[in-house]
Amino acid sequence: MSKSFCKGNSSAVVFGEMICEKLRVSIVEAVCNKTAIDLAGEMKCSYPAFSENRLNLEKHLLKSLAEKEDFDAFITYIRNPKKQVEAFIKARVNTYMSGESKDAALDILRKNVDDINKLVSQALFDATNQVTTQNGDIYMWVKEFSRFLKDKLTLGTISCQNFGDINNFDFLKEEIEKGLISIKEEMNRLSLDKIKEFRLRPDQILIDQLCDCCWETCPFCRAVCTNTVKDHVIKDKIDHSCPFHRSKAVNGVHYRNTTEISINFCTTEVASDRSFYPDGVSEELFLYKDYRKAGPRFANWSITPDEYTSKYWIWFVCKFKKRLEEHYGLSFTGRGEIPPKWTEFTKEEAIQSLDEMYRTR
Repeated sequence: MSKSFCKGNSSAVVFGEMICEKLRVSIVEAVCNKTAIDLAGEMKCSYPAFSENRLNLEKHLLKSLAEKEDFDAFITYIRNPKKQVEAFIKARVNTYMSGESKDAALDILRKNVDDINKLVSQALFDATNQVTTQNGDIYMWVKEFSRFLKDKLTLGTISCQNFGDINNFDFLKEEIEKGLISIKEEMNRLSLDKIKEFRLRPDQILIDQLCDCCWETCPFCRAVCTNTVKDHVIKDKIDHSCPFHRSKAVNGVHYRNTTEISINFCTTEVASDRSFYPDGVSEELFLYKDYRKAGPRFANWSITPDEYTSKYWIWFVCKFKKRLEEHYGLSFTGRGEIPPKWTEFTKEEAIQSLDEMYRTR
């Protein structure tokens, strides 16, 4: 056996190890990113909270908040709705991956491992066959191997310096195939938690898809604008709006110079002849029906006069009456006294009302 042959094979062993190490890193990332995309797509299609429109997502979030009766989470939603929606999405994805659909998620992961392994094996075969047929060198082999994988894997720069003596490409292929066996075994032990280490995560994909919209809130009751375009007021000259408003008590609105909370719904207010101060310092009163004149916060909101009052938010006010008083430093007394009729609604009725409310929209 010639020295050049032995040296070439020795170089092929080292080069094969280098290629396998690059493949190991790249395959893990590719598998995890593809699984994240697939899981997000699966949840977007089949998971009730994510499978329809923005209003449907809000409905499921509100149901979750009511079921847990977590006042602090409610307050986060009222003050920073986007933050609470993102937390809701993350929690639902975590539950999907670790509990109720863990096996289905693992099946997706395993399929992606198999698909990537088949792709690499095919690229290895095709590159080797092409170089052998055309009497190419190691530079050609690297170029062809990378080309076959470029749409799925990022190998980075592969230096062929000091490996120009490799000429037995079948031997190189066999060395890489040996390394692929251990890589495949490692991939088969991958857990779903590994996905969280990479840039693409199923929860973040869903957040990017579902939360890239308008998050402005009603200046009276903090109901969230439901327009799916972030800058719709500027881009499309369309006002902020939402189908359901809330009792102003949710936002801690109170009567000037008193601690009396205002329990009225803003949709009822704009149908009345009552008036309001736009903030805590203004001395100018505005009619609710002329609310757009009260300043920039009000000018771009479309609030339709309506006598409808949401059972859900009525239940919330009654359920957390004391907590709301403590949170805002106000009281449900005088003009803010809660009507006895409001206290009759149960949590179950509140949650059921959400289906009725959002079915009509």
